[in-house]
Amino acid sequence: MVTSVKSPADVVNLALVRIGYKLRIGNLYDGSAASKKALDIYSQTRDEVLRQNDWGFAERNVSLTLLKQAPEGGYFPPVTWSSDFPPPPWVFEYAYPSDCLKVRAVKPVPMFTMTFDPQPHVYSVENDQSLTPAAKVILCNIPNAILTYTGQVTDPADWEADFVEVLASALGRRLAPVLTGLDAAKLEASDESASMIIAEQEQG
Repeated sequence: MVTSVKSPADVVNLALVRIGYKLRIGNLYDGSAASKKALDIYSQTRDEVLRQNDWGFAERNVSLTLLKQAPEGGYFPPVTWSSDFPPPPWVFEYAYPSDCLKVRAVKPVPMFTMTFDPQPHVYSVENDQSLTPAAKVILCNIPNAILTYTGQVTDPADWEADFVEVLASALGRRLAPVLTGLDAAKLEASDESASMIIAEQEQG
């Protein structure tokens, strides 16, 4: 059973327990050897684990903000393509949400909620150098598009227990070589074995 976590330090301490490190940290900024190493990798590892799966707690659905749109009549003289329009063959260019870690789907507004059957739609994530400053954008051919994405959830109180387990394991594998000299590969194998045992028990 996962210990209740309320702060990043709680997650790091779970990782330290996993690798057999005897000391614990008070917070990521307490100056200890473990906290310094954890601070270097914590945010990056958290975001990486968030991107690995479609965690329910991290799902976000938002209406995208339109930045550019191709002319309705297409590019015929005297109208020619310029950086004021999305790059062909795209019709719409939308702002990329600042907390978006992974795009899951781009979809149109449902006409009838009860019978709406989501279908995959083609999109592209690119950097628009014509913007000031340059920014990541989402290109597609869907008007009034809705984005389903994985958000950057930083508060441990909002995480699911399974996510805490995976994050603690990932942190442990990265901290073990520098704090205890343990082989990260062996820890990963141990975590996979434990996950298989739990899965078998759940399946009966």
